[in-house]
Amino acid sequence: MGEIDWLELSRTKKKSKVLQLEDNITKSTRLKQEGTTLAEAERYWEAIKRWDEAIDLTPDDATIFEMKAQALMELCEVFPAVQTAEKAVSLDPRWWIAHQTLGRALLGLGEIQLAIRTFSKAIHLNPTEEELWLEDLKWAMDLKKQNEEKQIEIDSINSDSEKENIDETENDSIHLTKQTIRAR
Repeated sequence: MGEIDWLELSRTKKKSKVLQLEDNITKSTRLKQEGTTLAEAERYWEAIKRWDEAIDLTPDDATIFEMKAQALMELCEVFPAVQTAEKAVSLDPRWWIAHQTLGRALLGLGEIQLAIRTFSKAIHLNPTEEELWLEDLKWAMDLKKQNEEKQIEIDSINSDSEKENIDETENDSIHLTKQTIRAR
């Protein structure tokens, strides 16, 4: 029987893992780029499919999750977009673009206050990015103001309706009382 060189065998296994890892990174990069090209052509579902394949190969790449979240927002898949953007933020909490994308997804979900908080984090991470100030945060603040104004209007209408109901109830009571008195 021949002797087995265990040392040589272990070196071979280590090298194949390194080569496999490099192959995964290379393939993931290619899939990520293909997804980007498809998204630019507004073929979002196909792009998402490529990015999902890339995520399987490199699950710690926040950029893939962030791009996927943007595509999901384009498809009005708001809840999955929020989940995907949250994953991007969790993978790279110091990346302001992930926070920006999460804030936009939260706005799509109607979570204005959370979006404002998320945009504020993005601004904290990159205070010189004018788009965050002039578009995202301003947009969220304007929506918040509009909601507050609408709530005041709704409260006013409800208040007026309650007064009318009270007035009608009082009139009905007076009318019933008059009828009761006449009947006696």
